[in-house]
Amino acid sequence: MAEEKGFSMGTLQERWQGVGRTRQLVVMIIAAALFISILLYIFTPQRIEYVTLYRNLDSAQAAPLVQYLRDRGVAYRLEDFGTTIQVPAAVADELRIEMAGQDMPFSQGLGFELFDEDQLGITDFDRQVKLQRALQEELRRTITSLDAVSQARVHLAIPEQRVFLSERGNPSAAITLTLNPFVSIKEEQVRGIVFLVASSVEGLKAENIVVIDTQGNVLHDALSSSDPVMAMADSTLKQLEIKRAFEVELERRVQRMLEQVFGPGRALTLITAEMDFDAREMTLITYDEQGVPRSTQVIHEEFEGTGPVMGEVGEANYPGYIGAVPGGDSRYERSEEIINYEISESSERVIAAPGKIINLHTSVVVDTGENQVTAEEIEQVNLLVASAIGYDDMRGDQISVQGMRFDTTFADEMKAAMADLEAQQRREEMFQLAVLGGFALLALIIIIVIWRRRRRMREQLLVPVSEGRSLDDLLAAGLAEEEYVPEVAPGRTPLGRARKIVEENPEIAVSVFRSWMVED
Repeated sequence: MAEEKGFSMGTLQERWQGVGRTRQLVVMIIAAALFISILLYIFTPQRIEYVTLYRNLDSAQAAPLVQYLRDRGVAYRLEDFGTTIQVPAAVADELRIEMAGQDMPFSQGLGFELFDEDQLGITDFDRQVKLQRALQEELRRTITSLDAVSQARVHLAIPEQRVFLSERGNPSAAITLTLNPFVSIKEEQVRGIVFLVASSVEGLKAENIVVIDTQGNVLHDALSSSDPVMAMADSTLKQLEIKRAFEVELERRVQRMLEQVFGPGRALTLITAEMDFDAREMTLITYDEQGVPRSTQVIHEEFEGTGPVMGEVGEANYPGYIGAVPGGDSRYERSEEIINYEISESSERVIAAPGKIINLHTSVVVDTGENQVTAEEIEQVNLLVASAIGYDDMRGDQISVQGMRFDTTFADEMKAAMADLEAQQRREEMFQLAVLGGFALLALIIIIVIWRRRRRMREQLLVPVSEGRSLDDLLAAGLAEEEYVPEVAPGRTPLGRARKIVEENPEIAVSVFRSWMVED
């Protein structure tokens, strides 16, 4: 059994020696690296994973949090210049619940929690100050709930209450916003913040609120909103923006349609829109031709008997005047009907919204290239553009379609330059690939040559040795063979080659001699 074990150890040693020096070195390096990795894994303590507990804190808010963690003996890290607190992930959720129960995140900015505990002997002034602090903090919390706002500071200036209304001042507010760099704030959101604060403070008007960011940019100016000149300028700028946005939308629609017909870059469209931004209110009253009877009064008188005869008297220009004439029987009858008519009328109130289109002026230029655009094609383009922009002849719209040859010299030069640049880049890439391929091929050839030489040397060294012949006999046989070929150079004889191999590769020669000794 011992002999078998010794034989296996000897075989393993022979295989290890026959592997080669380079492979032995690689195996040793791998084994050492594996051993060091195991030692580092065993003796290195496990790294603690930290997560964010609170972020975007100022110094006043971070101080009590850090002190609370120190008192609890919890490990923590400060990031982002002290505005972010990180704790181990295993205790993060528990700490959030505990601190939320104690109002720790807002320990330096309490809202209406200031009134949770009433104090004896508090004055009206102290109560007013507390109310202002609580209101500022509540507004700050609401504003920071927006995605575009990271932090906010709200400063309220509330004047003291006076007996007479004429002596009371107007409250004002100043708001500073720390904006989120990844989310842009919109103008509508700024107006929403302004109206939120104005609605939360009694007597506060939107024009008395100023909003800025931490870079000093004015987001809402109380002075400009109350200045009529600035308000008019802002209104004019907004009207120009609306007008240009409308023109760009029409140009985009027409341009996309023409490029589908003539190809990209073969047509140019410009549209000018005249718009009316005046708001009008008009009341129209119309009367019907026929009146509607409202009331009717009928009077009928009749008399018959003896007495003076009633006759017409007076001048002829007073017809119908009845007077008494002496003599005979008389009969009198009079009918009168009075009808009051009501004139019917209808009232209509019309409010014209601003932004009415007065007229459109459209100019279209089509690239003729080498061929001339025909009149029929221009007419077709005219009809297409008219349909696309909503052409109205009664409104005074105008469309001009012309065919011209575009100057593409600069574009052709840029295209040629880009083509030359791309060709140069491709040549450089091909040259790099060729160099890499040449190096790879050269390395492969060198490896094949070395492998063949090593294989040839092994075949020369591992010559089967007949039993009963020693190394001296082999050398003597080699000398005897050399005597038959005296014209061969010493380096080309078997003995010379053996000496050369021994000089160049002593390790291989030693391994061969050792194997011979083991066999003997």
